[in-house]
Amino acid sequence: MRRIRGLLAICLLMMTSSSLLAQTPTPEPCDQPAVANAEPSYYLGLGDSRFERKDYAGAVKAYTCAADLQPDYAPIYVKRGFAYAGLQDSEAALADYDRALQLDEALIAAYNNRGTLYTQLGNFGLAINDFELVLALDPNNAVAYNNRGVVHAAEGNFDEAIADFEMAIELDPTYGTPHASLAAVYSAMAAQNYQAFLQVEGSQARLPAGTPNEVLTAMDDSLRDGSFAVWLPLLTAAQ
Repeated sequence: MRRIRGLLAICLLMMTSSSLLAQTPTPEPCDQPAVANAEPSYYLGLGDSRFERKDYAGAVKAYTCAADLQPDYAPIYVKRGFAYAGLQDSEAALADYDRALQLDEALIAAYNNRGTLYTQLGNFGLAINDFELVLALDPNNAVAYNNRGVVHAAEGNFDEAIADFEMAIELDPTYGTPHASLAAVYSAMAAQNYQAFLQVEGSQARLPAGTPNEVLTAMDDSLRDGSFAVWLPLLTAAQ
C-alpha cells in the first residue's frame, strides 16, 4: 500500500509539474512584457552572454529585442552588427554599423568594427578611412593604430605598418596585439627579402637550405642557445 501511495504521489507530482510547465512555457525574450516595459539592458546582457558562447544567431535575436525597445540607442546596433559579422552576414553587419553612425557620428566602436569588416572584405581603402576617423576622434587610440597597421601590412606597405604598430605599443605597452602584429610584419619582410636573396645568388647560399621559415627558425634557435654560427655566412669579405 505504501508503495502504491508513493507511486501515486510521484505520478501526481509529475502531472502537476507538467501542468505548470504547460501553463508557463519558457518565453522568447521579446515575449516578456515586464522586461520589455523596462530598459533594454536585460536583452543587451542576454545578447552579450550568447555572443560569448558564439551563439551569434541568439545574440542577434536578443539585440533585436533591445533595439525594438530603444531604437535610438546606437550601441545596440554596434553589438548586433558584430553578431551579424559572426554569422558572416556582412550586408546586415554593415547596415547596423551605418545605422549606429547615423544615430551617433562620434561612435568610435562603430567606425572600428566597420573598418575591421571592410578589411575582411578586402576593401582596404574604406577600412583605412574608418580607422583614421577613429584616430581623428581619439588620437591616442592604440587599437586603431594596430588595425590600420594590419591594413598597411596586407597591402604590402610594411614601413607604414611598422610605424603604426610601434605607435600602438608606445601608446599602450600592455596591449599585446601590436607586438604580435609587429613580429608578423617583420617575418613577412624576412621571407620577402630571403626570396630576393635566393633569386640573386641562391646557388651560392650557405645559409640553411629550404624555405625562409627554416632559416628564421635556425636564427631563432641561435638566440636561445647563444650560438652565433648561423650568422657567419652573412659576412661578406672584401674582394
